[in-house]
Amino acid sequence: MAREIKRNGFRASVNTYDWLGDGVYFWQDAPSRAREWATTRFKEAAAVLGARMQLSDACMDLLDIDWWHLLDRAYTLLVNEAAHSRMPLPQQGSSKAHRLDCAVVNYCTELARSEGVEIPAVRAAFIEGTPVFPNSAIYNRAHVQIAVIDVTIIEDIFVV
Repeated sequence: MAREIKRNGFRASVNTYDWLGDGVYFWQDAPSRAREWATTRFKEAAAVLGARMQLSDACMDLLDIDWWHLLDRAYTLLVNEAAHSRMPLPQQGSSKAHRLDCAVVNYCTELARSEGVEIPAVRAAFIEGTPVFPNSAIYNRAHVQIAVIDVTIIEDIFVV
């Protein structure tokens, strides 16, 4: 799989439950977490690829409050559109099924594109796992994830 990706490039995930919308997903600075996920999913065929990428100011960085106004506007418009068309909003599922998050982020990137702004990637902190001690706000599987929408920002791919 790693050789195929290096040869042919990445294929975007387009699952309705991917929390940061459609894109190629990366764990930022977390190769051990990536390996744990890959091993759970792919067993002995698991591999971890790293990538060097250029995250510009156009990256929707949800660690920065400047992006929340656009995300909030996209959510409000999506809710209104669903109500107008009498279509239900996607529902959040289990801890791994973020259907509403996915729909809002995808709607947000489309909204930005319609206004002449291309968003090449979305970045956010993902709280996962269990508290590292009672009442802790630190979780043992928390990480920063990046969903790359425009793969041309990926400058290099390498095996970790």
